[in-house]
Amino acid sequence: MQSDWTVACAADDPEVVIPWAGKDRLLRFVDLRQSPEALQEIPEAEEFPCVAEALRRWNQPGTGLFTAKCDVWSYPAKLFDAEDLPEFAFARGSYIDLLSTDAATFASFETCERQLRAWTEISRSIELPACRAEWTLRPARIFPASGEPSPTQCSPQHGYATTLYTWGYGDSPEAAATYWDAALRALIEPVSTFSRS
Repeated sequence: MQSDWTVACAADDPEVVIPWAGKDRLLRFVDLRQSPEALQEIPEAEEFPCVAEALRRWNQPGTGLFTAKCDVWSYPAKLFDAEDLPEFAFARGSYIDLLSTDAATFASFETCERQLRAWTEISRSIELPACRAEWTLRPARIFPASGEPSPTQCSPQHGYATTLYTWGYGDSPEAAATYWDAALRALIEPVSTFSRS
């Protein structure tokens, strides 16, 4: 699997904010650590079993992770930057935002960057053709849960999240989807086990 990492922490780069909600509030942050059964409320998990498997695993107690947001998309080659994979006509991609449950780790740029680099090396060792992973470190804010806030909960926690982008490429939409599925599934345990180290 091809893999690379980047840091997107400039003032104008997007950040991960928790909780979040779409304009119609049908799409929103779902706390899968507190409510695992709410997985069925996430459209991407309902449609794509590999996304459901990843979200279920990465939000389990003991992983040291939780997820904030995800999306899945498909498109033809002319719409994606695949200069290193020019022979493919189609791609399927996804992203999942990953955050540490440990407050000190979440707040430490150095620790989060080390984890990002390690995940990149782990994914490079996975032998899968026509697949790519990209790990992007970005700023994050976690706001207090709703309810009566205590004086220490008035401000958000500031820290860092990793956005994992995963792609599969192929000569048909079906082939691209198959490689993407394999790539995401191949990353589930390495991400889980590394986060506990």
